[in-house]
Amino acid sequence: MDLIRLVLYLIKLSRRFWRSYVVTYGNDSWPIAQGTVFDGQVAVDELGRWVSRLSYSYSTSGEYYSGIYERGFHRKKKAEAFLERFPRGLSIPVRHKPERPSVSTLNIEDLRLFLIGL
Repeated sequence: MDLIRLVLYLIKLSRRFWRSYVVTYGNDSWPIAQGTVFDGQVAVDELGRWVSRLSYSYSTSGEYYSGIYERGFHRKKKAEAFLERFPRGLSIPVRHKPERPSVSTLNIEDLRLFLIGL
């Protein structure tokens, strides 16, 4: 039974990594839409690390979309400090895939002005 759990965990981890890699990297050329922070929370993920989760919405070509951005930290205080920079209602740049605008991410380089001093 433990072997099955391990295999399932590794599959889940590899899927998560692949999704993160595909969306996070290779998006420098994606267009930017103006987005708004909807909510933020700190949680512990399945790897046991602290995660800041930002929910946001954005619009492009007259359609509205939403997304969730996650960033992992080793300490809860760092995750909380990250979220403090992004209060509800804050206007943020959102990168979205041109051929599939429902796929989006927040690019850390686009957010660097919000993260000064962190």
